[in-house]
Amino acid sequence: MGKWCGAAYVVLFLATHLAAAIEDGLLINGDFESPPAGGFRSPNDGSGDGPTTVPGWETKGTVELVSAGQKQGAMILIIPGGTHAVRLGNEAQISQDIKVEKGSVYAVTFSAARTCAQLESLNVSVVPTRASSAVDLQTVYTDQGWDSYAWAFEADDEDVKLILMNPGMEEDPTCGPIIDDVAIKKMFVPDKPKDNVVLNGDFEEGPWLFKNESLGVLLPTNLDEEATPLPGWIVESNRAVRYVDSFHFDIPQEKRAIELLSGKEGIISQMVETTPQKDYILSFSMGQGGDKCKEPLAIMAFAGDQAQNFHYTPDSNSTFRREGLNFTAKAERTRIAFYSVYYNTRTDHMSSLCGPVLDDVKVWGASGSSKIGLGMFGFGVWILVLILV
Repeated sequence: MGKWCGAAYVVLFLATHLAAAIEDGLLINGDFESPPAGGFRSPNDGSGDGPTTVPGWETKGTVELVSAGQKQGAMILIIPGGTHAVRLGNEAQISQDIKVEKGSVYAVTFSAARTCAQLESLNVSVVPTRASSAVDLQTVYTDQGWDSYAWAFEADDEDVKLILMNPGMEEDPTCGPIIDDVAIKKMFVPDKPKDNVVLNGDFEEGPWLFKNESLGVLLPTNLDEEATPLPGWIVESNRAVRYVDSFHFDIPQEKRAIELLSGKEGIISQMVETTPQKDYILSFSMGQGGDKCKEPLAIMAFAGDQAQNFHYTPDSNSTFRREGLNFTAKAERTRIAFYSVYYNTRTDHMSSLCGPVLDDVKVWGASGSSKIGLGMFGFGVWILVLILV
């Protein structure tokens, strides 16, 4: 009886422990729609100054619950989703305790909008881990006035605290970024497919995407190969790339892809395992994402010491095309990388950044007959290789 009770206790403990771990999706009151004690204040009633209690969150400094339609002077504050969000004043922060699996990588997705300050940024950190990063909100990538971002961390403990902080010091202490829709997702490293050394080359594993999110999620600079919101890949430039889905963008295959933005200021790369002096082929799909991006569209692709730009020309049969590049590995690890050749914007809004969509990246060993050649004969061989792969 004692042994049975002990076993039952262990099972109950494990079940309780596992149930307490954070689930993928919004954090507690991650959309800030849960009313505080006394309810939400009416927009523009003059009572919005000073700290505000935010259900589910700890606050420090001047934190304000803002509502859709609320004005600051002649400016209407932008609410990324729903009808409520929080605004962080000078050195203000919100935080939430979450239970995670030690050693696992998590991606945090959040939406942010600028207000009255000219230079705004957001510090995202997790303690007790050493994970911390500053997300620049100066560049607005869309005409909506806000963007969604993803950031990743590796859990050093089971109990951690996520902190979102405004590090700014403006003359108006209430100026600061508006934060909304904070979600989390546990990252899984996908298995490498057969005959392809690229990890997550189809981009199917990535940060949390809301089904009603039509703008995609920006992946800012991240040089940490271990803690990245896009397993296998890093963003090694000072501008973001956009993680998009098939619900709102044209995607070459499956449900996820990358839209390259801001020319050579938006680079994604990966170090792949190779055999020195062995010949390889780097192949990928590129095209138009269906977001009215102005042409021309082109991608610069790198594989080791080889580089080539590829222009996309739409045709009546497909919105995407397959491209490839030959290279000879010089080491046991070879860098592959991509960026948009041009700084593209949308035809219906010149301030909204866009670019070519990248998907289905593959690297495999090439025989002499399967190398990508020049001219029509080489192109025909390349098409045949793609059909057979």
